Amino acid sequence: MQSDNPYSAPQVELLDRRGGPPLPGWSARQLRVLGWLALVAVLANALVVGLTLAGAWLDEREAQRLQSYIGWLSLMLVLLGCYLLLRFKAFAEARFAARQLAAPIWSLLLVTVSLELADRAFGEQLFTALDWPTLGYMLLLALTGACTAWLGIRLLKVACPYPALRVMAWLDIVGGVMLASVILALLAVLPLLGAGVALMRVFFSAADELPEQVD
Repeated sequence: MQSDNPYSAPQVELLDRRGGPPLPGWSARQLRVLGWLALVAVLANALVVGLTLAGAWLDEREAQRLQSYIGWLSLMLVLLGCYLLLRFKAFAEARFAARQLAAPIWSLLLVTVSLELADRAFGEQLFTALDWPTLGYMLLLALTGACTAWLGIRLLKVACPYPALRVMAWLDIVGGVMLASVILALLAVLPLLGAGVALMRVFFSAADELPEQVD
C-alpha cells in the first residue's frame, strides 16, 4: 500500500518516548530514594502519633520512658523533614523553575526547628498553665501552620504536570490552616500526613521521567 493512500494508518508514534525534560544533577535513583524517604517520614510520623496516644494508657514511669523515645524520634523526623523540603525545593527549581518556593520553605524550616527546640526545652511545662513558654509555643505552632499554608498557596501557582503536586498543595493549605488555628492542631496531622504521601508520589513521578542509569 502506498504512503499517499488516504485509507492507510497514520505513520506516527502513538507514545511519546522522549520522557520529561533533562534534569542536570538529578537521576532516577536519587529521586526514588527521596520518594522512599518521604514514605518513611510519613510512616514514622504516624508511629509517633500512635505512640503518643498509647502513652495515655501507661503508668507514669513507662509513659516518661516512652516520651523520651518519642522526643528523640521526633527530632530525627524534624531533621529528615527539613532535608526533604530542601531537596524538594532544589528539584522544583530545576524541573519547574519554581523560584517562588524559597521564601515559604526557608520560613517553614526556621519555625519548625524553633518549635522542636521549644518542645525539648520546655516539654513538660507546656500547656500546664497559660504562661510565657506555652504562649510562645502556641505562637510558633501558629507560625508553622501559616508557613505551611503559604507553601501550599505557592505550590498551586507552579505549572506542573503531576497531579500529586496539586494534591500536596491543597493538603498543605488545609493542614496549615488547621495548625495555625492551634485548636485544630491535632487534627492537622491527617492532611499533613497526606501531603507527605503526595510528596512521595511527586518524587516517584519525576523518577519515571528520567532514564535509568546503567552501571
